Amino acid sequence: MIFAKAGNGVPMRIRTGREIGRTLRRDWDNYKTGLLVAAAVTAGVSLLGHGLCPSRELLGLPCPGCGLTRSILLILQGHFAESWQLQPFGYVWLALGVVFLLDRYVLESRQRLWKGMLAAVCVGMMVLYGYRMMTMFPHREPMTYYEENLLRRFLIL
Repeated sequence: MIFAKAGNGVPMRIRTGREIGRTLRRDWDNYKTGLLVAAAVTAGVSLLGHGLCPSRELLGLPCPGCGLTRSILLILQGHFAESWQLQPFGYVWLALGVVFLLDRYVLESRQRLWKGMLAAVCVGMMVLYGYRMMTMFPHREPMTYYEENLLRRFLIL
């Protein structure tokens, strides 16, 4: 058991490797069905077309998160301006992911702000989506129309 001081001087407990492993196993046991279903849907959608976005592959329309995966990958590769242009919320989700992992697995804290933060990010993404649909759709990435979508393929047959 290791203690550190938070910015406000309050001691914070840092979990041991064994405790982190137990938490990971417990989370896997609790969420494996949902994670496996999400992985299967993602794999199925990517087999239908060329991407991971169900909205784009099924309907041809971009979703509020379109470009998010590519944005995060660009951040990790050091292409910051390209990432920002593709999907500015890539920075937000990457930062939230890192903070969540530290909060959930390393630090023993009782973060109560997560739901509010996630709601605010989702509202922000919806506002950006509306703006981008009005100003970028259907000619600028990632807000392009995917002609080979599943709905169009079925309607043409």
